[in-house]
Amino acid sequence: MLKLGLRSVLAHRLRFVLCTVAVLLGVAFVGGALIFTDTLSAALKKNFAGSPSDITVTPVENLKHNAGLSNARPATLTSDLANQIANLPGVASSDPQVLVPGAQILGTDGKPTEAFGLPTYATGWPHDPRTANLKLLAGQPPQGQEQLALDQSTAKREGYEVGDQVKVVTPGKAVTATMTAITTPNLTGASAGAPLITFDSVTAQRLLLGSPGWTSITVAVQPGQDVQTVIQAISKVAGKDVSVRTAAQVSADGESAVDNTFGGFSAVLLLFAGLALFVGTFLIVNTFSMLVAQRSRELAMLRAIGASRGQVTSTVMIEALIIGAIGSTLGLLIGAGVAAALQAFYQSLDLAIPGSSLQISAPTVIACYLVGIGVTLFAALPAARRAGKLPPVAAMRDDVSVPERSLLLRLIIGSFLLLMTAFLVAIAFTLQGLPAAILLGLGAGLALLGVVMTSPLISRYAVRGLMAPFGRKAPITLGRRNAARNPRRTAATASALMISVALVSGLVVIAASAKASVNRNLQDAIGTAELLVSGDEPFSSEVGDKIAKVPGVAAVHRVRQMPGDIDGHRVTVAGIDDGTIDGPITTRFVSGSADGLEDGEAVIPRNLAKQLDLVVAKKFELTTTSGKQTLQVAGIIAPNRQLNAIILAQPAFAKAGGASTDNTLYVDVADGTNSGQVKLAVAAALTDYPAVAVRDQQAFAKSQQQPIDMVLAVIAMLLTLAIIIAVLGIVNTLALGVIERTREIGLLRAIGMDRPQLRRMLQVEAIAIALLGALLGLLVGVLFAAAIQHVMTEDGLSVLDIPVFQLLIAVVVAGVVGVLAAVWPSRRAAKLDVLRAIAAE
Repeated sequence: MLKLGLRSVLAHRLRFVLCTVAVLLGVAFVGGALIFTDTLSAALKKNFAGSPSDITVTPVENLKHNAGLSNARPATLTSDLANQIANLPGVASSDPQVLVPGAQILGTDGKPTEAFGLPTYATGWPHDPRTANLKLLAGQPPQGQEQLALDQSTAKREGYEVGDQVKVVTPGKAVTATMTAITTPNLTGASAGAPLITFDSVTAQRLLLGSPGWTSITVAVQPGQDVQTVIQAISKVAGKDVSVRTAAQVSADGESAVDNTFGGFSAVLLLFAGLALFVGTFLIVNTFSMLVAQRSRELAMLRAIGASRGQVTSTVMIEALIIGAIGSTLGLLIGAGVAAALQAFYQSLDLAIPGSSLQISAPTVIACYLVGIGVTLFAALPAARRAGKLPPVAAMRDDVSVPERSLLLRLIIGSFLLLMTAFLVAIAFTLQGLPAAILLGLGAGLALLGVVMTSPLISRYAVRGLMAPFGRKAPITLGRRNAARNPRRTAATASALMISVALVSGLVVIAASAKASVNRNLQDAIGTAELLVSGDEPFSSEVGDKIAKVPGVAAVHRVRQMPGDIDGHRVTVAGIDDGTIDGPITTRFVSGSADGLEDGEAVIPRNLAKQLDLVVAKKFELTTTSGKQTLQVAGIIAPNRQLNAIILAQPAFAKAGGASTDNTLYVDVADGTNSGQVKLAVAAALTDYPAVAVRDQQAFAKSQQQPIDMVLAVIAMLLTLAIIIAVLGIVNTLALGVIERTREIGLLRAIGMDRPQLRRMLQVEAIAIALLGALLGLLVGVLFAAAIQHVMTEDGLSVLDIPVFQLLIAVVVAGVVGVLAAVWPSRRAAKLDVLRAIAAE
């Protein structure tokens, strides 16, 4: 049986190549994702090894759920605590340090330097070299605000040398200083390898924290002293709000953070790998179904000469095993190649990230083979079982065919899945927000599976209807009938394209709705402010101070944000100036008012109030990086894109731990002043802050749409893989169909069909399959995208926008895909020798 399976693979090289491609593309995604993330993770984990300090003391992190905002004021430790720790028995030295992300280094052209996704850190010069996380390579330590040091990688990349003037932007202000030293980057921790700006410690506190304090205290233990004993003594002095960890614990925590970060990245790539393999499954199912149908007499002959059902089934499964093993091997090699290319790219950026050899672990190899071989065997199993059911006597007949199951079971399963879909949709419509959207996403998956199961029942009639406008000429009629004669095969081939088109069309509708919602929400939310100032990161309050002095500026309203947590729910906390929600931001109160803001109370959007079960006058506990605050609801406003947060007055925001850096500035232009001229003047005043943009309302709306376009572009590129596999499925079906209908094609040629007519017949068949898949995908994708928009109305997706023109283009592209997919099979069919084709069995 093994020899028969191997010979069958070698005898049908086309089928083998197409199936192998479907497997290797999916496995390449799996292998590439696992190898690259393991490699980069292993490299970054080296940053946490070999810390020069025996003990590290840091403030306890009060906020477990960080909402992705960096505008919270860092928790700090006092100099008194550092002095107390230094005087403890067993402590050789105690060095308080400042390290804060979010700074910027400007190049010689005045633009922010490229950090390739890494945050730029700013720190204070260490007091004790025994626990220092950086080393001096050249020059002298900086002194005062007029001096600084840069890490060697950044200085080399940007062409800075000792003595040069360097512009940097810190959370406190923009600074131009003389570079007096070149250092290594931080040698350990999350900042290792990242760009690093170093000031003297006093200047660092003023620019980075705004007040005296330290973000950590590193401790060196005297030789021979027990580290755990010293830790107990420090913990007793520091209290419960301070974390005291050994170098090993710091390393373990850092490695855990790296694993969490790359775990999410791997999950995204593996999701698309799963999609590729899922779509490829339809190709493999079709291939083996047609294989068994074409070899039915051969397989029946095996039964006639004594082979058991199990042996015939195993012959087909061995072919699938060979294809799966080779596809998995090639996919693993391609994935490793892609991971190696990405690793080389990161190393070429000179980011001082420790090097690491390519991490191809045994679990990764096993996972690739299990996935590749498992999917192939699973897809081939139904056809293999049908092959085993062929009776031996069938070898004596010319019209032998493989028995197929009734479509009744598929109808029952598909109907059940569609019924469950309707049930989930009904539940989702009783809910709102993200939980409802998740239910609808699950419902969309069930709907796709339900349509896959029931599509053979409707494909015959659907193909007739789709191809009716093309006329009744003989090639068109024959092509339509070919597509309709085997509904299982047509439906399976179309299903691969249907899934891809459903995902693409759904995302297109959601993206278009998101853009339209942004425009609508901004029109509704932005009131008197004619100019808006914002950046990718929070920026110094000095920006607002400079703008306020520009002639023609009537008022500057600041909005600050930081992450928060209420009963385990991630929230954004916003701090606003007096009058912000009465002018530059338009709000509508559903209940209560803004009067309580002055007394430290909060205003909450209606969608958050429902989610958190809050009403006017109800108290709640807000957790931020600085601890817990008990607040009371003063008012509830209609959903507002500009303030979808727990809204506090600036004094209450600062008390809750908010930093003095701004996220957005709303600028009112004085009456009778040209806003365009004021915009130019404001931009001229902010030359020291090139990362801060000044926009009018229309430009600001476009900037808010850019992330949507970027996400959509990335997803579209990844989904292209699934579409390629779907096209391979159509090519495969047509190519094997030509082999299956060799005699039929010979007879058609013998009675007068010329080669162009034959090619047209196969093109019509391909177009019918492609249009069927595209239209079913559009139906599912658009319907569920519209449903998701409906339940997310309160969460910013307030407008439904169905881009009809783009979706029509998708249908046209599907037709073109069908034509292209038919090119090679039709040319192959046209080259068949007529007499040999007629004589074929």
